[in-house]
Amino acid sequence: MKNIFSKILMAVALVVAPLAMSSCDNEDNWAVEQVVIKGEGISNKMGTIEIGQTLQLRAVRDFFIHGSGLAWKSSDESVATVDQNGLVKAVGVGEVVITAYTTGAKLSDAGEVTLYVVNQGIGLIDDQIDQSEAE
Repeated sequence: MKNIFSKILMAVALVVAPLAMSSCDNEDNWAVEQVVIKGEGISNKMGTIEIGQTLQLRAVRDFFIHGSGLAWKSSDESVATVDQNGLVKAVGVGEVVITAYTTGAKLSDAGEVTLYVVNQGIGLIDDQIDQSEAE
């Protein structure tokens, strides 16, 4: 009876392992490293910042992979820039996605946060202002 269970377990492993390996987005990646972005005012992967302000983001990884690094990028540098230390500077009104991603190792992943950049003191993106009420 014990021998039958061992054979069944081995058969399941032989079926599941190739499926798990083939589910990776990149053929060089055989596993995924989780990256979570945190910062003051960030909730549910979203936040708001005013033009001219800076926001320090930090990426938290579930585990460390020797030889891996971390890089940052902005989806629209006319709205916000980000340096390689995760410091975001809001430069224009709009919506921007800031991404932190691992580099230099076979394991990789990215985390994202969406920031809404608004005019100072207004709290609304220009497109959301009802022009019919303007005098």
